[in-house]
Amino acid sequence: SIFVILVWLGINVFLFVHFYMAFLVDRYYYTRVILGQALSWARAPAACLNFNCMLILLPVCRNLLSFLRGSIQCCSRTAARQLDRNLTFHKLVAYMIALHTAIHIIAHLFNFERFMDSQLMINSSYLPYVLSQIGNNDNRSYLNPIRSNETNPTIVMFTTIAGLTGVVITLALILIITSSMEVIRRSYFEVFWFTHHLFIVFFIGLVLHGVGRIVRGQTVESVNVHNPNECHSHFETWGQNNSCPVPVFAGNPPM
Repeated sequence: SIFVILVWLGINVFLFVHFYMAFLVDRYYYTRVILGQALSWARAPAACLNFNCMLILLPVCRNLLSFLRGSIQCCSRTAARQLDRNLTFHKLVAYMIALHTAIHIIAHLFNFERFMDSQLMINSSYLPYVLSQIGNNDNRSYLNPIRSNETNPTIVMFTTIAGLTGVVITLALILIITSSMEVIRRSYFEVFWFTHHLFIVFFIGLVLHGVGRIVRGQTVESVNVHNPNECHSHFETWGQNNSCPVPVFAGNPPM
């Protein structure tokens, strides 16, 4: 029904706006120095992807649908009839996943390029380069996940957990969606059936995607002693006085 669709769209809008704003706080000030607004544009659709990936299987769970239909039919036949449109909702959720996947990928392509530029001090000011060099000695408190000049964004993409799983789940999603086209589903149902079982690969990759914690920000303790709004213009003297110690960074937990 229209009500269900509006609620679903409303939750998507709320999640997108909420997590977009969540990465505009001081903790991610220095991350934004390197990445700009692409940070929020990557994280907001990630939250929406988690929500929609949670929903995508529910409309095709036959036992669950049978249980719900039997439970609510005695109370509301109108509500029970809504369950008959389960495949329509399943398709809408799939389209939403495809949309947010595209936004997420494009944003992270910019992020990888900007991480690389900051590491090499290409087309950027000196501050992103300084931030990229933090952690070179002990490699524990770093902001830029690209730790070497002898690499490129493509190599990083295939040598990190986030990059590798991202490629795998994107390929799985493309195969699932393209094989769901009506012309393929009707003419080559076996192709549709078998490619849809790639959802197992998709969800395994989705679970592992954030394990590497490649998106990093300043720790809460560091923000308390190092205010980035005040200290960003004094990066030459970081660590030389108590007001602006060297910032400490940590990986963002998987969403």
